[in-house]
Amino acid sequence: MKQRKTVEDYLKAIYILQRRSGSARGVDLAEELNVSRPTVSIALKGLEEEGYLFMDGGHEIHLTQTGQSIAKATYERHQTFQSLLEGLGVDKKTADRDACQMEHAVSPESYQALKNLAERQSK
Repeated sequence: MKQRKTVEDYLKAIYILQRRSGSARGVDLAEELNVSRPTVSIALKGLEEEGYLFMDGGHEIHLTQTGQSIAKATYERHQTFQSLLEGLGVDKKTADRDACQMEHAVSPESYQALKNLAERQSK
């Protein structure tokens, strides 16, 4: 589970599930990411070993402070890129898909410049 994009995608999905329903479980995560439950199980074990999350006795997923920080930053980047693309006339589905790629690929400096542009655009 060393690939940054995969880590960020899983943490962001957990964060979204927690925001949406107050909790996240492996079965919900598999559905959200459209992957098998065994794939999620393996990924969660790796994320737990790396200190990004822990599972409680009821199999609920909880982000650690580090995991939460990465998840929130990735989610914010996604939202910024999606908003910027939609503001440029890109349809919602395409903007969402492209934002998912951009959130991992753009440097912090370029992200900040694009975020500033998106903020000016929304005013």
